[in-house]
Amino acid sequence: MIAYKKNTKERIALHIPNTELIIPATVICGAKEGKTITISAGIHSREYVGVQASTLLAEKLNAQLIHGRVILLHACNYEGLIKRSADIVPADGKNLNRLFPGNINGSPSERLAAYLEKEIISISDYLIDLHSGGFCESLVPHVYFQGTASKGVSDVSKEIAQHMDMQYIVKSSSVDGFYGYAGQCGVPAVILERGGCGLWNEHMVKEDINDVENVLRFVKILCDGIDAENRNPILIEKGFYLDSPVSGCWHPFKNAGEGFYAGEKLGEIRDIYGDMLAHVNAEVDGVVLYETVSLGIEKGMPMIAYGMV
Repeated sequence: MIAYKKNTKERIALHIPNTELIIPATVICGAKEGKTITISAGIHSREYVGVQASTLLAEKLNAQLIHGRVILLHACNYEGLIKRSADIVPADGKNLNRLFPGNINGSPSERLAAYLEKEIISISDYLIDLHSGGFCESLVPHVYFQGTASKGVSDVSKEIAQHMDMQYIVKSSSVDGFYGYAGQCGVPAVILERGGCGLWNEHMVKEDINDVENVLRFVKILCDGIDAENRNPILIEKGFYLDSPVSGCWHPFKNAGEGFYAGEKLGEIRDIYGDMLAHVNAEVDGVVLYETVSLGIEKGMPMIAYGMV
């Protein structure tokens, strides 16, 4: 259980019961009462932009300007961050973002998911989950809002997304990820995606911080005299998320952020000798949200995602 004291900023380590896992966190309890927002990063261990942004944001925020509470989870998969694991929890090899609501009697990552549900989602009024493209994944900056939650929760989630400086906001059907499950529990939440290929830089980190601060102003938690701005991004109502149909060498024909027409070829998979194994055509007019950029790709693994525009 997290303890709070008004007008304080405290660095803490959240210990996951019956595991050796911890989450480094900062808790900012404002000078005045208000709502609680959780800002999480490092659900996937090699998505670094959000991890660094959460660290600098914790340093920057002034408790005297906060109405309510800000909980910053700097690296939910901290063990994976340190060990540079392939976006899984090293203790059991599982993807934390596919395990909610978790299991208090399960494997370490299942216990971690259960802890996040019981101790974090349950006390949050809003949630922002900071992500990037994976180690071999390129993306155009975009943000997902909940499309499977109740209408009221989904509407607030969409409003939060509209206050992020992105070209696209995407309606999501996720229910088993951290933010998706938060929506099932009645907590408006979004996933912010910025950066990719296991890289980060100060500019991307600053953009993440600016987006989170704008949302904090919008939900009346950061009261610093600056008005929140609606960024008016393009709405994508439907996304297409394609896994590789075969193992082989992946040759994408479009870059992240590029548009295309229905029927246009998005890429193809060849064997190591260059012979054709499969090709991928667009079902609708759209834009590439993210894609694998490694040459080798395994059957059933993420290949390309695009939104209908």
